[in-house]
Amino acid sequence: MIRVAPSLMCANALYLRKDIEDLDRAGVDLFHVDIMDGHFTRNLAMNLDMVRQIKTITRTPIDVHLMVDNPESYVVLLQELQVEYVSFHIEATNQPLRLIQRLKAAGLKAGIALNPSTEVEALSVLAEELDYVLLMTVEPGFTGQKFIGGALEKISALKRLAGERNVSLLIEVDGGINLETGQRCIERGASILVAGTSSIFKPGADLYSACVEFRRQIGLGVTDPS
Repeated sequence: MIRVAPSLMCANALYLRKDIEDLDRAGVDLFHVDIMDGHFTRNLAMNLDMVRQIKTITRTPIDVHLMVDNPESYVVLLQELQVEYVSFHIEATNQPLRLIQRLKAAGLKAGIALNPSTEVEALSVLAEELDYVLLMTVEPGFTGQKFIGGALEKISALKRLAGERNVSLLIEVDGGINLETGQRCIERGASILVAGTSSIFKPGADLYSACVEFRRQIGLGVTDPS
């Protein structure tokens, strides 16, 4: 099953509740929340206080992407917030296996994010422990970047790795995802598309209509808002 996860980093911060409600009506599967610390990436995005507020607005599962140094320090807080999915960058920790185990012990779906320059082989001893992998199809930290075509082969490599290890591994792709790139990712084996400014958060667009149309074109349809 293909899932669409709108990136709330791209939403209008002044009208976040309305944007979330519109996206919920459009039948989205997850809300993707980028947390940045200004160190791992040269930017700041959302934070845990915003996640807490988002949880009061929607029951849609929250997919937290930690773009931070020392991701271990976030586990207890994310457990308290009762988010559903958490990914961290393998480049940000020296003990990825221990962190995966801590996330899963806290009742969270555990994922690893890979930067464009990080090879799939970095997961060779971790695949059996993971629930999903988040492939960055742009350099992390900023919206509006062009999709990196080389990411398609990494999706194929992840599918091969999962098959070799006989594990069920969700593949999430994030960055420059539009109708064309999204379909190409799905063909290679991606199952979660992070939707941002290239697909539904386009300037001047009606967010509900844009999301409905993207889901329709990608082959997902839309939940009846009634």
